[in-house]
Amino acid sequence: MPVSRIGILPKGLVRIRHFGILGSSAKQVTISLIHRELGIPIMEPEPRVLEIYNPRYCPCYQKESMVSIQRLPKRGPPKAVFPTVATQF
Repeated sequence: MPVSRIGILPKGLVRIRHFGILGSSAKQVTISLIHRELGIPIMEPEPRVLEIYNPRYCPCYQKESMVSIQRLPKRGPPKAVFPTVATQF
């Protein structure tokens, strides 16, 4: 089989990862069952702590150095910042 076709399955076949103990519908139950059978302690997830968002804070420079150039509308392409040049075809 050519190397370029290794990831292609024939029509009607589904990848095995969608089924079994790691299938999406059974994953929550089976992972905890496997941990209990192996004696692995089940760790409780840590609660998420949301930080205050500052749009001017730059993560690279670690200070407020970001400047807004243009605010985009919710829908559609952005309006031209620079004058457009008419092209003739």
